[in-house]
Amino acid sequence: MMIEAVFNLRYAGSVGYYAAMLRYGTVGFDLTERYDKHRKALNRMDIVGPNGLTSLSASLQKPNASMRVADVQLSEHGNWRHNHWGALFSAYGRTPFFDYFADDLKRIYDDTSITTVAALDLELHKAVVEFLDLPIETVTVNDSGWKQDGTVADMRDRQLTEDALKPYYQIWADRHGFCDRLSILDLLFNVGREAIFALKGI
Repeated sequence: MMIEAVFNLRYAGSVGYYAAMLRYGTVGFDLTERYDKHRKALNRMDIVGPNGLTSLSASLQKPNASMRVADVQLSEHGNWRHNHWGALFSAYGRTPFFDYFADDLKRIYDDTSITTVAALDLELHKAVVEFLDLPIETVTVNDSGWKQDGTVADMRDRQLTEDALKPYYQIWADRHGFCDRLSILDLLFNVGREAIFALKGI
């Protein structure tokens, strides 16, 4: 499969992240790149709930810059799996499409055989793409050969703008106003499979 762009792995990445992938269609995740503590999105997502904006960070086992992203282990410190599921339920439990996706999502959080952040991010990505029926083909890239191909776009550290995003229905908008740069889960829970129209509007 010929990829058109390479992206960083992200923990239930933003709406802008998925809009960018949709523009390319066939994308790769480079699992050999080195861990960078400044790339917070690897294990952090932003959601909005009754108390406003909330950042959820999956716990990691003391990663360092010499490690490949593929090798960064999850930690069970702080019972983050349970806490993240609780935060998502609190934020989106009353949204129109929560019940349609909740079982699949909870299954991922309950699966303690998912021991690396890369595996977590890939499982969430796969579930989102399948549920929303997005025309995105994804492969993992385990070497730097793609860098030699001048036709492959390097999107790994790009600022993915959402300036052109048209506000979509958000359950907490009456309380907090429309919030952008949130996890794709916000769009998924609030509008379901119509998410693709919002993504194509960016």
